[in-house]
Amino acid sequence: MIAYFVMELGLEDNMPLYSGGLGTLAGDTLFSYADMDIPAVCITLLYKRGYNLQKITPHGMQLDFDALWDYKRYLKKLDAEVEIFFGDLKQKVTCWEYWVRSKGDVRVLFLDADIEGNDPEIRKLNSKLYFDDGLYRLRQEILLGIGGYRILKALGYPIHVYHMNESHSAFLVVELLKELGSIEEVKKRCVFTTHTPVPAGHDRFPLDMVKEELKAYNHIDWEKEAEGGNINLSLLASKYSGKVNAVSHRHKFVTAGIFPELGEDIEYVTNGVYHKRWVHEEIQELFNEYIPGWDENPILLQRAHEIPSELLLKKHNKIKSDLVNLVNKQTDASFSDDIFTIGIARRVTPYKRNDLILRDIDRLIHIAENIGEIQIVFAGKAHPRDSLGKEIIKNIFEKIRLIKEKTKAVKVAFLENYGIDMAKLLIAGSDVWLNNPKRPYEACGTSGMKAGMNGVLNFSTWDGWWLEGGIEGVNGWGIGPKPSWQDMTESKDEEDLEDLYGKLAYVIIPTFYKHRDEWVRLMKNSIATIGSHFNTHRMVSEYISKVYKIGLR
Repeated sequence: MIAYFVMELGLEDNMPLYSGGLGTLAGDTLFSYADMDIPAVCITLLYKRGYNLQKITPHGMQLDFDALWDYKRYLKKLDAEVEIFFGDLKQKVTCWEYWVRSKGDVRVLFLDADIEGNDPEIRKLNSKLYFDDGLYRLRQEILLGIGGYRILKALGYPIHVYHMNESHSAFLVVELLKELGSIEEVKKRCVFTTHTPVPAGHDRFPLDMVKEELKAYNHIDWEKEAEGGNINLSLLASKYSGKVNAVSHRHKFVTAGIFPELGEDIEYVTNGVYHKRWVHEEIQELFNEYIPGWDENPILLQRAHEIPSELLLKKHNKIKSDLVNLVNKQTDASFSDDIFTIGIARRVTPYKRNDLILRDIDRLIHIAENIGEIQIVFAGKAHPRDSLGKEIIKNIFEKIRLIKEKTKAVKVAFLENYGIDMAKLLIAGSDVWLNNPKRPYEACGTSGMKAGMNGVLNFSTWDGWWLEGGIEGVNGWGIGPKPSWQDMTESKDEEDLEDLYGKLAYVIIPTFYKHRDEWVRLMKNSIATIGSHFNTHRMVSEYISKVYKIGLR
């Protein structure tokens, strides 16, 4: 059996643990586990105040509120209870369960230390996700790793493979080492997936803080585990794992640069998305009729060209109309159904360059007025403590105001409080999905996969999954130079912006407005090449054959 450890988990829109990224990837993985009858159990934390509820003022200032949710409506409390130490504090941990049901049933265990009798500071650990990077975060990771391990033992699970997603659960190796007695035996049970493309993104805690919080576990010499006076949890997880994998072919080389000590031992499994979750219901109807069996075997989506063009376009336009209605309901952007529409929705932070397309609004206006009108819909949250991300949102609102004063040929909207339900409409209702992070900082990315399997064309930086899956002019377009796998040079904003505007003006917009048959052919190419491969069914199969085999021999 596989124990799947993850800090954030996006299963339903009404369970506001995380609105994207690893959260929805973890949820998608569990859906495929269940469909494929893979024996697995997921360990995560219960966040009673969620991630954050985003409100934006008319001037573009993001305000953050608690994302309270009725967790008792979705989760069932279990009787299992264990004790773990945080420093000198012996605290109780219990859990709640949620089931993902299909051919096989996958149990999700939400750890809870917010129990009467526990220390108030420990009870706070189940309040918010990613509240700070200090003692609070360290204790959450002790709760996840050690608490999760002990809950699994209490429930009698025979675990063969412990899958650590990111380093948040790395402390489970403390318990495994105590039980199994040697690093060699621990490595036979553990695998570690790193999702982070920058050194600063890997959790580090001061050595003295770790020693104080884990003083009850004296079988590890933390001095020997330290690096520069800190405990790097990614190094800890990788040291005690029999397999370490990156999340795309490109990310394998990025990871090798961050962890040169791993050398050639880094595996890669490119991320995917759960096709039955992200293909819009309208498009699913077409697939059911013209590609029967696609839901059980998504490789069949290679047959997308059997769908009549006029029906695919009709379905897309219906979804697009729903997106336009949502935009016009929430904003005063006055979108229209027949205008070329670009979707940009992801976490708002500087390296993702969410607002790159608005850097030169005069040129954007010139393109729209002379070649074809443009609509752009933004969505996404900045982390509550990411001041630079919040500045990007504010800048987008300022550019919206300036564009309104100059033209009606460009319309821009920002939808607040991005979540799973909104994402489903955005990734299917846009005409083009724009993703332009600074290279090489996109470990993989998944939003473009979701768009692509709906027939929405990707326009993306050559990085992450798109360096594997993108075929210029066939299933979308790339932005900037196409690097080799080992090329770690950074994108240049000016170079990427020139390519972005140039391809919009001379290729993408003219094709959309003047060559509709060609556009629909590209949509089918997108479904056939992206939907058939970049799904979690393929991803889970690769984890079993390439990564989990260490514990399944």
